[in-house]
Amino acid sequence: MPRVFLSYRRSDTVGEAGRLTDTLQQKLGDEFTFRDVSSIPPGKEFQSFLEMELAAAKIVLVLIGPDWLAELRKRLTQSQVDYVRMEVSIALAAHKRIIPILLKGAAFPTARDLPEDIDSLAKYQTMTLRDESWSQDVDRLIDAIGRPYPWKNVALRAVGTLVLVFVTVKLLLPLFPIDLANDIGFLRIVVALLMGIYALFELILAYRYFYKLRRTTR
Repeated sequence: MPRVFLSYRRSDTVGEAGRLTDTLQQKLGDEFTFRDVSSIPPGKEFQSFLEMELAAAKIVLVLIGPDWLAELRKRLTQSQVDYVRMEVSIALAAHKRIIPILLKGAAFPTARDLPEDIDSLAKYQTMTLRDESWSQDVDRLIDAIGRPYPWKNVALRAVGTLVLVFVTVKLLLPLFPIDLANDIGFLRIVVALLMGIYALFELILAYRYFYKLRRTTR
């Protein structure tokens, strides 16, 4: 499953970043997202760890609130590193899939509003997350980036199918000729054949999922 990197300004959308992280983890699992506050282990060098996580990420969500652009302009006049600008610049240079997320009624900046190293951010299609429809908007976001493959469901289906196959074969034993009903090798072939049909079904489901995911994460 693509790992999602959240880029946000603490002075702008820290609450929304935390809420989005929690929602994505509840719906998709704890390993799905990276957010600096909760994901960087103590003692790690901040910038190098961010760069490593950006390199590993498939999708970068750039959270933009009402103060995002004003803070960017303020940081342009200061000597300290603007980590949000750095994150966006690295993601753009690496041709990551970037989804700008508009929050709290924020407007999307134009290319003229942005410094040269990140002005191409303005070319990306945005999504909006609204407080009054948060769950529905996040579901749309998840559909856009792709849901993780349900391996736990596959395991449960496999166990259930195996039990069903054994029960079915046992119930059908009286219908077999006596010599076949007592032939362990023949019964193993029947079980293997039925499980093979089930495995083919799972392979078709997996192919359809990963084909769709590959198209949405290019």
